[in-house]
Amino acid sequence: MAGRHRRPPEPELPADADHRLRAIAEQRPLVEEGVVLLPGSDRPYLYRTVYQPDGTVQRSLLRIDPSPPAAG
Repeated sequence: MAGRHRRPPEPELPADADHRLRAIAEQRPLVEEGVVLLPGSDRPYLYRTVYQPDGTVQRSLLRIDPSPPAAG
C-alpha cells in the first residue's frame, strides 16, 4: 500500500544557527552582548553569548542589582 507513510518532518535549525555558522566559517569567536529584562522580572540582566569556531556556545547571564542607598 503506497502512500500510507508520512514523510518525517524537516529538521529545524536552532534559532542561533546563523551565528554558529558564521563563527565556524570565519574561524573566530563571535560575541553577542546586551541587557535584557526577563519576563516576570523587574531587574535587568546582562547577557553574553560567545559562539566558538568549533560550534560550541558559552552563555552567561548576570543580574544587575541596584546600588545600595547612599549613607546619609
